Amino acid sequence: MNTTNVLFPGYTIGSGLETYEKLGELCSRYGKKAVVIGGERALAAIKPVLTEAVKGTDIELVGFEWFGGVASYENGDRLLALDTVKEADMIFAAGGGKAIDTCKYVAMQAKKPYFTFPTIAATCASTTAIAVMYYPNGVQKDVFVAPRPAIHNFINIDIIAKAPEVYLWAGIGDTLAKYTEVPFSCRGLELAHKDALPCVMSSMTGDPLLKYGTKAMDDVKNNRSSFELEQTVLAIVLTSGLVSYLIDINLNSGMAHAIFYGMTVLPQIEERHLHGEVVSYGVLCMLMMDKQMEKLEQIYKFMKSIGLPTKLADMEVSVDEIEPALDSAVTKYDIEVAPYKITKDLMRQAILDLEEYNKTH
Repeated sequence: MNTTNVLFPGYTIGSGLETYEKLGELCSRYGKKAVVIGGERALAAIKPVLTEAVKGTDIELVGFEWFGGVASYENGDRLLALDTVKEADMIFAAGGGKAIDTCKYVAMQAKKPYFTFPTIAATCASTTAIAVMYYPNGVQKDVFVAPRPAIHNFINIDIIAKAPEVYLWAGIGDTLAKYTEVPFSCRGLELAHKDALPCVMSSMTGDPLLKYGTKAMDDVKNNRSSFELEQTVLAIVLTSGLVSYLIDINLNSGMAHAIFYGMTVLPQIEERHLHGEVVSYGVLCMLMMDKQMEKLEQIYKFMKSIGLPTKLADMEVSVDEIEPALDSAVTKYDIEVAPYKITKDLMRQAILDLEEYNKTH
């Protein structure tokens, strides 16, 4: 019998300075000095509130450092050499996925605890222990799993409400994949508790999006915090992150992501379209292939309501261009675990069927 060891991150979600009421209490047990590492816009957004939040606590902010722009081991090593990082007892990781993933590497190498402060809701990076790393030129290199997720995740809904709306839009698209791919990959398998739990939890990634996502998008467009935005952000940042962290990595993806990776061979996708945007289109393809027509209709209507792509033309792609994308997609590990073999022919037919579906819906 294998030993399973799971460490859960804590989280706080709130508005403004109230988000950090417990910061001193939660962080001071790990030391007194923290360095804040993040993207340029994230640091600009978080610096004034964190500077105010630590007043009256035992926590001292010894520096605010830019992570380097790319989640690379090279940027991580550069940060590790900084005096502020060496001096700090803990890492405060602020921003989006690339900044936070870089901090996971820094924290792991420095053997220091880290806390996360997401400033956008495009990914679940602030919750999961998984980190996606890149070469310095921005090409994806590999994925690693940190020894543990963040100690605590501080989610300030006011900051996320003021971020560009495209981040929430893409985050919704990517999280729809968690909602559909995980149960598809798990179908027919006898799962131990560690995988069964996140498989069941995956329903909580999508249900709030379908219920609150349209209103949440409107609120972000108007820089407005709301209950609907809070519930949508929790689905993207927290629940999706817990599913990713807990479930076997081979069950954490599926055909929607394979289609995205395949589509990146097309220059217009690589240059002008976001990960979550294209992945959401792949969700519809997977549902069409699997004949989940009720769920397809539900998600299709929702995606149309917020402008996510439902057909090739929405991504500047023609039917004549899909063959090289399919050649690439069918080689991806994302489809290795599935209830049945996903072939190039099945993918192609799903895309063509979805094109026809768009003509009548």
